[in-house]
Amino acid sequence: MKKITFLFSLLFIAFQGNAQTLTQNFDTALTWVVAHPTGTSADAGWTRVTAGTNPGCTPAGGAGMAKLATYDFAAGNAYTLTAPVMTLSASTNYRIKFKMYRDGGYPTDADNIQVLFKSSPFATSGTLLGTIHRSTQLSPTVSADGWYSYYFDVPAGTSGSKYFYFLGTGFYGNNIYVDEVAIGPILANDAELVSTSLTSTVVAGNNSIGGSFVNNGTSPISTISLNWQVDSGAINTQSLTGISVAPGTSYDFVHSTPWNATLGTYSIKVWVSGTNGNDQDLTNNEITRSVSVATNSTTRLPLYEKFSSATCPPCATFNTTYFSPFYTASHDNFAMISYQVNWPGDGDPYYTAEVGTRRAYYGVTAAPTLFVDSNEGTAFDSSVLQSNLTAALAKPAYFLLSASHALVGTALTVNVNTTPYLTGSYKLYVAVVEKITTGNVASNGETQFKNVFMKMLPDANGTTISFVADTPVFTQLQANLTGLFIEDMNDLSIVVFVQNVASKAIMQATYAVNGLATTEFSKASKIKIYPNPSEGIVRITTESPVDVIITDISGKVVFTMNQVTSDSDMNLSKLQHGIYFAKMTGEGIEQTEKIILK
Repeated sequence: MKKITFLFSLLFIAFQGNAQTLTQNFDTALTWVVAHPTGTSADAGWTRVTAGTNPGCTPAGGAGMAKLATYDFAAGNAYTLTAPVMTLSASTNYRIKFKMYRDGGYPTDADNIQVLFKSSPFATSGTLLGTIHRSTQLSPTVSADGWYSYYFDVPAGTSGSKYFYFLGTGFYGNNIYVDEVAIGPILANDAELVSTSLTSTVVAGNNSIGGSFVNNGTSPISTISLNWQVDSGAINTQSLTGISVAPGTSYDFVHSTPWNATLGTYSIKVWVSGTNGNDQDLTNNEITRSVSVATNSTTRLPLYEKFSSATCPPCATFNTTYFSPFYTASHDNFAMISYQVNWPGDGDPYYTAEVGTRRAYYGVTAAPTLFVDSNEGTAFDSSVLQSNLTAALAKPAYFLLSASHALVGTALTVNVNTTPYLTGSYKLYVAVVEKITTGNVASNGETQFKNVFMKMLPDANGTTISFVADTPVFTQLQANLTGLFIEDMNDLSIVVFVQNVASKAIMQATYAVNGLATTEFSKASKIKIYPNPSEGIVRITTESPVDVIITDISGKVVFTMNQVTSDSDMNLSKLQHGIYFAKMTGEGIEQTEKIILK
């Protein structure tokens, strides 16, 4: 055991001649039949939900999705979700299509769904069409968390009354989510847009809009149109002709017209149309994204938030065997808060009501749970912990953030300087952590705990700030630390971060330095590295000369250069492609920026 724990909408059946089609979009009540053929769990198994936890996600489309609670019930329990009877014709070829949310939490746990059909609702087994695992690390492997489209074909010649169903089996990993199920004839012309290159935030200026579509039909795709639209503005269309996309294969594209993005937040729709002159399934052709446009970007310091307990045996395994060695090797590359929760039993003695507020905000119901920039990152696997950090470091940030603090007795003052590159309302959080604690030793065998949460300023609800792009904001927060579980007042760190309340996305994080700074940014905030990403030659803009030390992600120094002035060339072309960190120091200046070599 490795953690301690604290449906479909309108059913539509249509007929296309003798070809029956069934779709299920999870938008209202769960109407398919749930059964529990294996295991002794009392959990409901399959349910309909409108939002997901463990991992956090939203429906692939519409208002709901189906959830299998593999996070909660013991390994080996299996539940079926069975569709109403369909009558198939031997002269028609059929396919079942659906979307499944894949995530990297508990990467070795083989939580999965099998897709089957049978001739009787009372049959104990059926014909297997295929299997998909929840973990991104298991078959079929994928590179990132998110919704993925899958389909399986019914053997040719299948006829008569058939019951299609999902058999979900849990291995005590994260929950499984399924959405947008369709069972029907295989169409001749059917292109599905499966991804878009748009991210939630882009920098102002020309941005390419691309994506990937897959040929779900039986005919090769020779012509298709690519389209995108910002809000209700002009539609930008590009026609592709003379291509040959075989059935079952995908095609990556970049639209010939870039988006000249300006500051603001927009709804961007990307879609394909006119597949071979007549796309026969229009339900899978488009993706819509909400995109914020920033004036600039900067290096990100990821935020790690861990929910753990001194009374939780699985927490001891996770912390001792996996996380602590990872933390020792890589802690300079992220900010860290460990929230000690109040379960199992009496829980950790360092639990506070503010920990409860943070737990409820994320919907955490088990320990250990690790979030990497608010994304599920619990992995009993050292290599996955490292790859998650590498991915987090590669993402740009859109806030410059620096902070300082002073502690006089138990009176704490924290000054925070924030320069946003986005306009909008966000929350600023300031957390006091103790680097090492031993007073909360309890029953799980752990003898010391790192970066244990003590207090938030002013509280765990944070401070709401309406930011205007490129306009610096100074915030001063104060608190009295009397009465907390602090063991050593000289062993405190202050973690500062900005968070999007609605999406929970962490925008930027930092540690406060000791000693109060002024209300204005130093010269350091004016240093910029360009181009970034780079193919090898990089330059900086700076008001005064700086010494530069560049390290790789392991901390190894790979390049140095002294007295670098504005527009001086730094030749990094001999370094391998990847992520590096440039520390720049000079008179009154100390700044670290990320460099991506491509």
